[in-house]
Amino acid sequence: MNIRKRSWFVSLGLCLLVLSACGNSNAETDASKAQEVKHEVISNAQNVKTLVKAIKQPNVRYKLYIDGGEGLVDSVQTAYKGLNGKTYGYDDSNKGTSIDAFAINNGLNAQQAEALSTLSVWGEDKDGNDSQKVTSLYPDDFDRGGYPYRDGSDVDYSTLSNIKTTPSEDKKNYTKITADVTIHLHLIDGTKVSHTYQTEVTPGEGNTKIDDATQKEALHADFMNQPWPENSILYKNKTTGES
Repeated sequence: MNIRKRSWFVSLGLCLLVLSACGNSNAETDASKAQEVKHEVISNAQNVKTLVKAIKQPNVRYKLYIDGGEGLVDSVQTAYKGLNGKTYGYDDSNKGTSIDAFAINNGLNAQQAEALSTLSVWGEDKDGNDSQKVTSLYPDDFDRGGYPYRDGSDVDYSTLSNIKTTPSEDKKNYTKITADVTIHLHLIDGTKVSHTYQTEVTPGEGNTKIDDATQKEALHADFMNQPWPENSILYKNKTTGES
């Protein structure tokens, strides 16, 4: 009888131990899920915080170019690839930096770099004018509504100022970055002009590392901080009209 009771108590104890282990496992799983949810909630905020700290550095210039397809101003993401098959990278405090070069040098992730690519070139002024069409304001210096002439006109770089954060109206519990983006360009006679627009972006969640291939191309292109060749239909001679 004592043996049976002892066996019964042992069995009961094992059952309680198993239930306790299951309970602890479930509790750990729930805690893990809670941490995961918490991470998802703060990842946008963390991306905002890190990016804002980086772009608030003084005198950062983001290298620009004119897209050969639509004639729109855009920022150099990684490197510019010429018709000669060579790549042209930018990492220069005066001439400007590509988005990825800046991101790599400042420890930014891919999500932060993507957000910066928007801030660095996209915007509208109070009249609704598009920053990427700024060259159309100078028809005597840019051909066909935006393309540069071989004689010397071109876009140079953009700068950011008045950088702030505010709750996103489109995504609940998200934060967006607002700023003024100024597009700097020069005309055929060498005159330097600039126009300022309002820009904003809501960085996404995540912490994707910028891959090694992108890092190599951004920081070790075939030519670094050199003007790309004008052997393209993008550039025309204003006098003759020839490409």
